[in-house]
Amino acid sequence: MYAPFMFVTSEQELHYVLVHNSGIRAFPMHWHGEIEITYVRSGEQKLLINGAETVVREGEAAIIAPGDSHFYFPSEAELVTIIFSPDLFSGTPEAAAVQAAVLEGLGHNPRTTGSWQESGREKLRGWISSLEELSPSSPLDELRIRSALFSISALAADSSVSPISVENGSGTDSKVRGRIARVFAMIEERYSSPLTLPEAAEAAGYVPTYFSRIFKEYTGVTFYDYLTSYRICKAKAELVSGHASISAVAAKCGFGSVKTFDRVFKEYASVSPLRFRKEHQKAQGARKQKQ
Repeated sequence: MYAPFMFVTSEQELHYVLVHNSGIRAFPMHWHGEIEITYVRSGEQKLLINGAETVVREGEAAIIAPGDSHFYFPSEAELVTIIFSPDLFSGTPEAAAVQAAVLEGLGHNPRTTGSWQESGREKLRGWISSLEELSPSSPLDELRIRSALFSISALAADSSVSPISVENGSGTDSKVRGRIARVFAMIEERYSSPLTLPEAAEAAGYVPTYFSRIFKEYTGVTFYDYLTSYRICKAKAELVSGHASISAVAAKCGFGSVKTFDRVFKEYASVSPLRFRKEHQKAQGARKQKQ
């Protein structure tokens, strides 16, 4: 796996990430407000997007719209993932309309390029290749990166290239997505504190039993499984980015005791929190020696 890079534009802070992955482990169910495009360079990648399982084959890509819940199954596929903010389209008098059009198109269109015309897939491959060759080290590079991301966004939102999916385009799905998004936001804000299913159901505007079923249908996992995987994801970030004690990380990430944290972490990561931190530090040291 190569390190991702980000850049800050000259106009405003705008995160853009390009990362290579090969032989990934399962990535926890998650969501975010950015657009994510994962291109499969070789092999195939199975994903769960909004509760629907899909397989992206070599030469195809997954298109993750803002707010989509998604999960990567373990695979040996070689992937190129780009993630960028819809704020990229800001800065012009028509920016709001442009951003709305892109988000609407992404929301309605299929989540993979399997049904695209080959000419569209070829264009996407070309723009992703150009992004791999660019490093955001100058205003001209920034301009080239923006140009490629604009082109990719227009292509992915274009229904003539990406036929509209009836399943993704219904008003009912949009309403459910909005309610589930409120729960995602609630988890993001309160994951470090006790959080119950009834509280999440209230935030979504559903009774607990119905919410439990809808959440599982939409995400493919139960509410508590999602909450736990989110906490583990946050714990991993804490373990590799700082020097806080294991007990401090456990408390910060919503686990009632170190014993519980250690047990659950092992279930999700196959190693203990302490071993995970040591392995990361060892790998980090090896990378520095090569540089």
